[in-house]
Amino acid sequence: MVSTSKAVLDAMREDFEQLPADARTKLFEMLCQSGVESADWWWDVLVGEGDPLYRELETI
Repeated sequence: MVSTSKAVLDAMREDFEQLPADARTKLFEMLCQSGVESADWWWDVLVGEGDPLYRELETI
C-alpha cells in the first residue's frame, strides 16, 4: 500500500513540475488553502524530498 501511495504522490510531483511557473504557484496556494494537509506537507510532496513518512520508511 505504501508503494502505491508513493507512486501516486510521485506522479503528482511529475505533473506539478510540468506546469508553467505561474500555474504551479496558483495550484500550490490553492492546495495550501484547501485544508487538506499542511503547506509544509504539500511543499515536501511537490517540491521537496517527498512525504516525510516515506523518508522514515526507507530506513526500515
